[in-house]
Amino acid sequence: MIRPLLLAISLTAPLPVMAAPNAQLVASVQVRLDQLGFSDVDAALLSTRQIAALHTQLQGDALAFGPDWIRTRQKVKAILRLDPPRRD
Repeated sequence: MIRPLLLAISLTAPLPVMAAPNAQLVASVQVRLDQLGFSDVDAALLSTRQIAALHTQLQGDALAFGPDWIRTRQKVKAILRLDPPRRD
C-alpha cells in the first residue's frame, strides 16, 4: 500500500533536466577560448555538452601555434555551433 504511493509521489516530483557545468571548468574553458581569439564568447552561456567538448578539444598542444592551431580553431567553431547560447 505504501510502496505504490511512494512510487507515485517520486514519479510526479520535478526533476532537474541537466546539471549546470562546474564553474571552475567553465572558467578554464573561457581562458582557453580567449587564447584562441574567441574572447567574445561567454563560456557561462554555453551548454554542458559544449563545455565538455571544448574542454576535451582544448587539451595538450591544441593551443600551440601552427597547423594544429588552425584546425583547433575550426573545431571550436563547429562546437560553438552545436547549440544556441542559453539565457538563464
